[in-house]
Amino acid sequence: MWDPLPSYVGVGNTSLQPDSYTCTLSERSARSLGYPKNGEKMALGKNDLILRDRFQFTLNSDGEIDTVYGRLDMSDFVNVTEQKGFRVKDIVLQIRDPNNVAGGVANTGNWQPAGDGWATLGSDAYNAWKITVGSRAYESLSDVGIASPDILHVETWTQWMNYPGAGEIAQVSEHNIYPMRDLAPGGYTVVSDILVGVSVDTLSTNDTWDDGVIEIDLMVIGKPTSVTQKAMTQLLVQAQDL
Repeated sequence: MWDPLPSYVGVGNTSLQPDSYTCTLSERSARSLGYPKNGEKMALGKNDLILRDRFQFTLNSDGEIDTVYGRLDMSDFVNVTEQKGFRVKDIVLQIRDPNNVAGGVANTGNWQPAGDGWATLGSDAYNAWKITVGSRAYESLSDVGIASPDILHVETWTQWMNYPGAGEIAQVSEHNIYPMRDLAPGGYTVVSDILVGVSVDTLSTNDTWDDGVIEIDLMVIGKPTSVTQKAMTQLLVQAQDL
């Protein structure tokens, strides 16, 4: 079994209070998340903090979002003058549909990218979602990939369906995750707030998410750390390199 991590919850990010529960991962669950077994070098430690936040985003009348950002306030942990930073070790996110915008998920709030806007006879349905987590805001997420500076996590969903005739349906669903543990397995120090970027494309024929509201739950695992003056200077210079 994996030792439970101390669990903390941040709301408004002005203070941290112990959460009311902890969780012990089974070996199978931990392996599926990419964590090593006991005795191996672990990405997470007993002194790590779990920071949580929830963001709400409203899609436009076409069910799309150009590029918008939510902000996780890190002022409790980072201070340039005092050379304090936060070393991020892992990031996990979950998209939710608590308002049952897509229909059929009133009990679970489970999010489904294309919702109920599947193709009708003789038409296509298409939906693409992209979420990034990092310390830099880009004007458009179409310019953002795993090689983009200060990007720690990228996640994309694409669904396409074609309904050319009765009994003829073609469907493609893709979910790609480029996680923190792969992009920066040793952790990444931030000296500013953490930004969650969202962008959505959809066909006008799919009206499921028109003016809809989604929620994104974010979990950031890491710990406060001191930053040398040289490292702080490099981080600040990189942050200005837009």
